[in-house]
Amino acid sequence: MSKILLVDDDIELTDLLAEVLRLTGFEVEVANNGQEALDKLNESHQLVLFSSCFATSGNGLSNSALLTKPF
Repeated sequence: MSKILLVDDDIELTDLLAEVLRLTGFEVEVANNGQEALDKLNESHQLVLFSSCFATSGNGLSNSALLTKPF
């Protein structure tokens, strides 16, 4: 089963998207900010990362630079 880490600060939207992805067969973890996403990535390896580019704390663009560094 493919793992997805879904990151967004809109909790209702994230919950809805996570449920849709689970119904289509994905294993989904949710993070509600950039730091939480980086913590979860340190704990387990995800195959796909979805992140908001407009989040106020650790947005997808700033976090993508951190993903090139080894954990």
